This record gives sequence, structure tokens and C-alpha cells, in this order.
Amino acid sequence: MPRAHGVGRWGEEVVSHILEANGYRIVDRNWRPPAGLEHEQIRGEIDIVAIDPDDELVFIEVKTRSTEDFGHPFAAIDRDKTRRTRSLAILWCRLRESLDFARFRIDAIAVTGTCETFTFEHLKGVA
Repeated sequence: MPRAHGVGRWGEEVVSHILEANGYRIVDRNWRPPAGLEHEQIRGEIDIVAIDPDDELVFIEVKTRSTEDFGHPFAAIDRDKTRRTRSLAILWCRLRESLDFARFRIDAIAVTGTCETFTFEHLKGVA
């Protein structure tokens, strides 16, 4: 497994635990569109889908870096990334007709550091 992939998965684990400790309910992780439904605007992965303590559906993009030597993790979340995430979120909702969420939000969470010491930043409603 490439080092960056391992760091990213570790960050998603950390974020999942922190969210659950703060009253979020994780309903999906590392979700990708089913085969045949991907196209230019609907491709990629949603890191975490959760319901927050106020019962709002939240799609969460997690960016993890061991250091900020190559920039802050949020620098990797640009307009194209948020547009793709929104398209994926809409598809996720459509494929789960039983879930009645008229609204949702997209959050970004940055984890910087290692398992010994790290920072956690949560931006709500980035898209």
C-alpha cells in the first residue's frame, strides 16, 4: 500500500472516531458510485457519510497530511473537488430513496500529523 494511501485511511479512521465521540452517526464510508453510473461529473469517492447530532445528513471530505511541507490539507479541496462531491452526494441520496433528506451539507476535515500527535480541523458547509 502506498504511504499516502495509508496516511489517508488512517486520517479517515481518526475522523470517524472523533465524529462518533461528538454525536455523529456514520452511515457510509468510502462510497463510490456503482459500476456504470460513473461519468465525468460523478466519479470519485465520498470519504464519510454521517448524520450529525441535529439529524442533518453530512458528506465529509477528509484530507490528511503527515506534515504541511507541501501545503495545508484544505488546499487540496478546490472548486472541482467540491462540485464532484456535491454530484456524488446527490447520487448517494437518489440511490437511497428510503432516506428522506431534503437537505444535506458538505464538510471538509483536515488531519495533520501522526498517530502520536495531530491536529484536527472541521469546516462545515464548504459546498
